[in-house]
This record gives sequence, structure tokens and C-alpha cells, in this order.
Amino acid sequence: MAGIAMRIGVVFAVLGFGSLILEQFDYEFRLIAWASDMQPWFGIALGVVGLALCGVSALAGRAKATPPQPAAPQQQYPQQPGRPG
Repeated sequence: MAGIAMRIGVVFAVLGFGSLILEQFDYEFRLIAWASDMQPWFGIALGVVGLALCGVSALAGRAKATPPQPAAPQQQYPQQPGRPG
């Protein structure tokens, strides 16, 4: 799941921020040409969503890669004869 979210996030960030740059040169991505009337806000929003997906994916991957800390072993004292448990 984390790998897919990272890839989608990168694609969104490139399309979003790339559309801002291409708009300055009167070019556009064909994939999001329908949003040319909504620029620059659409590009900014798409880029931010892409960065958020990358961040969430990185945090999820880091949490998954961190091994759980073993619990401290509890000291077991031998039971003295004649005393209950």
C-alpha cells in the first residue's frame, strides 16, 4: 500500500507543479488539459495532495520498517516454600 501511495503522490506532485511551470510557457499536460481554466489553483492543490500522499506513505513505511521494541523481561523470583504465590 505504501509503495502505491508513494507512486501516486509523485505523479500528482509532478502533474500539479509541472502544470504551473508549463502554464508559464503556454503548454499543458494533455492528461489535465480539462483543468486549464482552473489554473493555478488546481495545480497547487494537486501538487500539495501529491506531497501529502508521499509524506503519509513515507511515514507508513518508516513505521512498518521499525521493529517493535521487545518488552523488558520481568524478573521471576523463585517461590519460597510455605508461602502462597
